[in-house]
Amino acid sequence: MISDINPDLHERFMQADQMIKNNQIGEAIKELQQILREDPTFGRAYNHLGWIYYNKYQELKNAQECYKLALQHTSNYHAVYYNYAVLLSNIKAFDQLKKLLGEALKMEGVNLGTIHNEYGIMYEIEMHYSKAIESYNESIKYLFTTNQIEQRLAAVERCKRKSGIFGGLHVSDR
Repeated sequence: MISDINPDLHERFMQADQMIKNNQIGEAIKELQQILREDPTFGRAYNHLGWIYYNKYQELKNAQECYKLALQHTSNYHAVYYNYAVLLSNIKAFDQLKKLLGEALKMEGVNLGTIHNEYGIMYEIEMHYSKAIESYNESIKYLFTTNQIEQRLAAVERCKRKSGIFGGLHVSDR
């Protein structure tokens, strides 16, 4: 919980977060690494390093290790579930992804629209179109912006088209 975080480290973490937003990636990395030298259990810093390694440097192994450490030290931090889900989806580590998403669904305050969307993406990649459609539709229940709803409806239509093209094949059927 934030109340358990050292106020000085939290302030520096927020500064590193702003550095990332300002595309000052090198400075952000230095600050996050310094925070972790001072407190190796500061899970949010691992999450942000994971995000940098994945999104800025495409260092999948380092990113994955950081996300695992973030979960180990700060399992109640929602951002790590969203970020790690994207990485696992892109490397097609679907068994790990299913476990992660299942854990996320149990968390209080997690964005269920985002979690169900990640399930939809996973099922779509696996060519399980009916499950993808179910997941995208489930995600819509938790959305409140027209743009997000339209994106999910477009994903549903895309899966319907793919299902017609590929005849409902699954990855294991190819």
